[in-house]
Amino acid sequence: MASDDDDDDVPIRVDFRDPATARAWIADTRIKRPYRPRFFAAFCAALAARPRLRILELGSGPGHLAREILVHCDVQHYLALDFSPAMRELAAEHLGELARRVTFVTRDFREPAWPAELGTFDAIVTLQAAHETRHKRHLVPLLERARTVLAPGGVLLYADHYLTPETKLPALAPARADQSRALQCAGLVDVHLRYEEGSMALWCGTNPAAAS
Repeated sequence: MASDDDDDDVPIRVDFRDPATARAWIADTRIKRPYRPRFFAAFCAALAARPRLRILELGSGPGHLAREILVHCDVQHYLALDFSPAMRELAAEHLGELARRVTFVTRDFREPAWPAELGTFDAIVTLQAAHETRHKRHLVPLLERARTVLAPGGVLLYADHYLTPETKLPALAPARADQSRALQCAGLVDVHLRYEEGSMALWCGTNPAAAS
């Protein structure tokens, strides 16, 4: 039996590319994680003071976070990146008229070249998605690649579950302290906690300004 520290990636158990599966996940998540709207609010609060934001969302899913940010923040451009065409369709449905303000990109952030030709962003946001790299050892490389498209002074807002005694797939969940450490290892500074509930934490890190 593989240990908690095994280097093998955890196989994907849920096929989010299947429309019926994607809809079932959304319904199930609303029941299991009723606190998600409070995370949406925490993301918005972290971005509220920044004008004309260019935002990239990694693992944008059904568009729930995108809707809240578009409604409550000053957004110039929103790029929603997800590997699932089914989730993209559900996001467009959920966003309604707001979908016109979103650029949807179907791309897998497990692939090293995912940042290619996306542009530069003032903020990168990701909620309950980074674990889809399928092993916690991939978190730092994911954040390092994200930082390559983050403007100097831009912020990265990362939220995901951390390891607890009840965690069913420990290879996917870093320890709570390792979450913040991952942002620091990726080169972000001023890393701090914005919100925490339900064994999930929202961390904010800043891309340092380029040396003069």
